[in-house]
Amino acid sequence: MEYQATFGIDCGVSPGFGVKYPDYVREQKVILADSPQVAYQNAMNLAGKFADNYLSNPDTCLTTVQLLSLNGPNGTVSFDAFKAIVKRSMLEHLLALASEEKHTP
Repeated sequence: MEYQATFGIDCGVSPGFGVKYPDYVREQKVILADSPQVAYQNAMNLAGKFADNYLSNPDTCLTTVQLLSLNGPNGTVSFDAFKAIVKRSMLEHLLALASEEKHTP
């Protein structure tokens, strides 16, 4: 079954030269799942990937991704919006980059 997930991403954007500005992005993605519970878990996994891949907001030093809505063939999937948040700090981003460099031949 198809589910439509909407995410709010509080992040940063860079025009280059190492300068970052705060930004907020909405992403909509189709998620395939057999049940609302699996759709929610898949949506949160995707939120983690967004948090890993977007730049951090320079004001907060975080990338914050919130699942805003999840809709399926039977209507809206209910979830606790206060728990549907993934955050990555600037330090976590740097450690992930350093880890990738160690594994790159």
